[in-house]
Amino acid sequence: MDHKWTREVLGFIRRKGLLQRGDRVLAACSGGVDSMVMLHYLAAARQRIGIEVGAVHVDHCLRGEESAADGEAVQLLADRFGIPCFRTIVPVPELLEQSGGSVQDVCRTGRYGKFEEVMTAGGYTVLAVAHHAEDQLETVLMQLAKGQRPKGMPISRSIGQGRLIRPLLQLGKADLYRYASEHGVAYREDPSNEKDDYTRNRYRHHVLPALLAEEPAAAGSAVRVSETLQEEEDYLSRMAAEHAAPLIAAADREGVLSVRSEAFRAMHPALQKRVVPLLLKYLYNGETLHAIYNVSLLEQLIRQLCEVHGSASVDLPEGWRLQREYGVSSFVREEEGRRPCRSIPFPEDEWVRWGTCRLRWCRAERTDADELVGLAEWRYFLPAEDGMPSEIRTRKPGDRIRLPGMDSPKKLSRLFIDGKVDPSKRDTLPVIISEQGRIYAIPGVRYGDCFSQECPAGEAYILMMDRTHG
Repeated sequence: MDHKWTREVLGFIRRKGLLQRGDRVLAACSGGVDSMVMLHYLAAARQRIGIEVGAVHVDHCLRGEESAADGEAVQLLADRFGIPCFRTIVPVPELLEQSGGSVQDVCRTGRYGKFEEVMTAGGYTVLAVAHHAEDQLETVLMQLAKGQRPKGMPISRSIGQGRLIRPLLQLGKADLYRYASEHGVAYREDPSNEKDDYTRNRYRHHVLPALLAEEPAAAGSAVRVSETLQEEEDYLSRMAAEHAAPLIAAADREGVLSVRSEAFRAMHPALQKRVVPLLLKYLYNGETLHAIYNVSLLEQLIRQLCEVHGSASVDLPEGWRLQREYGVSSFVREEEGRRPCRSIPFPEDEWVRWGTCRLRWCRAERTDADELVGLAEWRYFLPAEDGMPSEIRTRKPGDRIRLPGMDSPKKLSRLFIDGKVDPSKRDTLPVIISEQGRIYAIPGVRYGDCFSQECPAGEAYILMMDRTHG
């Protein structure tokens, strides 16, 4: 293990903190030269590094007996070192027939899903994958061509409850072939890698050879530059989160996400480009909507957030829009701005009809067990400082309810999203309002912190809901 190659890899692992003593490492191994060399190295160096090593192979069922032979090759190498080998399958042809999609996407999703399963079942803390310098160069070029930040693949990232590492990322493909030859590492060649069916293969066959012929150090340079860009991106992302946090905190308190142009203009453009996606992520409850990350749309939002004169609006997916009035921009829901609020009185001890249900509240002592039989639901409550229930209405923008166990009220819009309430029904739900304007409950969805399923001691009341027909 004194070969210059192995010393470089060990130095890279230690310098980047990829492995620690006691780590249980699962090596993702396809049978190709890259992953077989990685498995051989990790297995041979495991005592020196102080780690445990296992191998995992996923058969995508795309090449019949050839795929099975790949797994056998991995098994033989694992047996050679006396380490466990986990072999599993992802029936890609069957999955494509059932759900369609891209072969590469289905393969990758299924493969990494299996990796996580094996890690969890086997108690592995680290997944090692065998990407090398030319892989990084391909990734950087493809990102650049698509207009993305050319950060490449991270040296390490989280996966499930563990970490994914790329311990060979600083090595070239020729280094791997040389190691395999010197150490007698048998490997398999996947014929599909020779075809130009996939984008990465076309870069590998046509773009990289010309680039490396012109500049042999390009792959190593891509690794170093991408590492620097990742570090800078991490720093800028943290800074952007610090700038976005007070805006989001204010939205949580006031119910409206607003941005003052002067404050936004004071941010560096690099932060503006990162703050806007964070605001959109908050707006869409963490969901990823590809439409909102369209470059031209993001640029339009940034222009409007910087503008201090006049008024304008920008339409966003799912009914949202950015509404700017001079120096203040607010994100509003289009339908909320146009929806009239319906409201009716809710007097004590009277059944009040609301859509397809009817509601009533009264002293708990005025009901008995027989009366509750057949009702859709009911909850008990005690008199509160906000007064008794007095009104039923539809929701309004910024509505919030204080739920049991929560320190601050929760937005109804978030509550409906989390509860997977049908969007078409959200504007018809009964919102129970107290005499002081506090939202007490949305029967059928959630009840506030003053309600309980058991009748409390003292001057208890009950809120009942029943379904109607027609």
